[in-house]
Amino acid sequence: MARRAHQELVRKMKIRSMPPQAGRTEWEYMVVTGDAESPELLAECGALGWELVAVVREFGARATFYFKRRKN
Repeated sequence: MARRAHQELVRKMKIRSMPPQAGRTEWEYMVVTGDAESPELLAECGALGWELVAVVREFGARATFYFKRRKN
């Protein structure tokens, strides 16, 4: 019974694959620890091409920011 429900669910799902790319995208990463309420830090990193991908709030007013951007 469970197997049949699984197969039915898989048939209902629309699965799309990404078209193959000629070259693989390479990323570089940066980790910054700073004030959790720091719009200046985010604006500065964004202006340099960094994309914020995660924030981990630490004790108090500190946070760790994880950024990525395409390698040139």
